[in-house]
Amino acid sequence: MSIKKITVPDRDTNGCLVGFKKLNVLWQCPTCGREMGDPQLTQHNEDGFHGSVHTWKSKCGHVAKYEELKEEAR
Repeated sequence: MSIKKITVPDRDTNGCLVGFKKLNVLWQCPTCGREMGDPQLTQHNEDGFHGSVHTWKSKCGHVAKYEELKEEAR
C-alpha cells in the first residue's frame, strides 16, 4: 500500500478544533485493508477556523474516520 500526505483537523483532548495538521498515513481502509480513493482538498469551517482538509471516497464503500487512519513516519 502507498503512503499519502493529507491534511486533517487538529483537535485538543476535549475534541475542540485547534487548527489543521498534515499527516503521512498508510492509504488503506482500516476496515478491510483495500486501497482508498484519491484524496481531494475540501473547505472546512468550524469554530472560527477556516482551512482545507482532505476527504475521499473509499472504493470499498467503508467510511474511514481521520482518527482510524494509521500514521506512518517518513
